[in-house]
Amino acid sequence: MPPRKPSPVLGAAMALIGDSAASLTRRDSRFRHSFEVAVDAITADPQQPRRHFDDAALQALADTMASQGQLQPVLVRRDPETDRRWVLIAGERRWRAAQRLGWPTLLALEHDGDPETTALVENLQRVDLSPPETARALERLIAGKGWSQARAGEALGMSKAEVSATLRILTLPAALLERLLTSELDLPRNVLVELARVDPGPVRDRLLAMATAGTLTVKAVRQGRAGEAAPAAPAAPRPALPRRAVSQLARQLGTARAAGNALSAADRQALTQLKQEIEALLGG
Repeated sequence: MPPRKPSPVLGAAMALIGDSAASLTRRDSRFRHSFEVAVDAITADPQQPRRHFDDAALQALADTMASQGQLQPVLVRRDPETDRRWVLIAGERRWRAAQRLGWPTLLALEHDGDPETTALVENLQRVDLSPPETARALERLIAGKGWSQARAGEALGMSKAEVSATLRILTLPAALLERLLTSELDLPRNVLVELARVDPGPVRDRLLAMATAGTLTVKAVRQGRAGEAAPAAPAAPRPALPRRAVSQLARQLGTARAAGNALSAADRQALTQLKQEIEALLGG
C-alpha cells in the first residue's frame, strides 16, 4: 500500500497553530497557567542577580530533575525582538540543568511584571544569593530604575535600613568581594555589614585580615570599632573551611544517594579520598 500523502489542508492548519501557539496562553486569565517552552527558545537574562553557578551543584540539580522531573516552572517573559523566543526571569539553574540533560522543553510561566525586581525577589526568598551578589543586584536595580533606597525596599519587602546596610557591603575591598562571590570564602551578611562600617585605619586592616582568613566574627568587629582590645591579625591563618561549599556538597551527595545511581570506580576513589580528608580534619 503506497504511503499516504500529507494533507495540504492539515499542513496549513498545523502551520497556523505553530505560528499562534505563543499567544494561546495566559492573556485573559487572572492566574498564569504553565506551558511547555522549547529549551533552545529561551535566552538567559543578562541582568540575572546570580553570577556564580557551581558546576557540581548544577550536576546535582540535573540528577534530581532526571529522577524526579521538573518540580517548579521557570519564569519567562516574551523576548521584545520576537514572539518565538523567551527571556528567563527566574530559574536559570533549572534551565542550565535541562540543557545538560538534553531536554527539548521546560515547564514555564509567563510573567509580565517588572523582570529585574521579580528576579531579585525570587532569589532573595530562596536565600539563593551571596551577600555581595545581593548588594550588586540591589545597586543595579536602584540605578536602572532611578529608585531611592526606600522605594527599592518597598518593592523587595526590605526596610530602608536593610537596603542601606546591604549596599554598604560593596565598599569592602574588591579582592575580598571576589572571594565571597566565588564561594572561596563564606562570611555571614551581618559580619560583612559590621566590617563595612569600620573606618579605614589599622583596626580595619586587622579586621580585613581576619575576614580574609575566614575567622572574623561580629563580636570581634564591634570590639574593634569600640576600641576594646582590637583583635590582632593572625600571624599564620589557617585556611577557612568553606562552609557554604561543604553544605552544597553534603546536599549533592544526599541527592545522589537518594537517586540510587551506581558508583563508578572513579567515583569510589574520589569519595574514599574525601572520606580520608574529612577524617583527618575531624581528628585534627
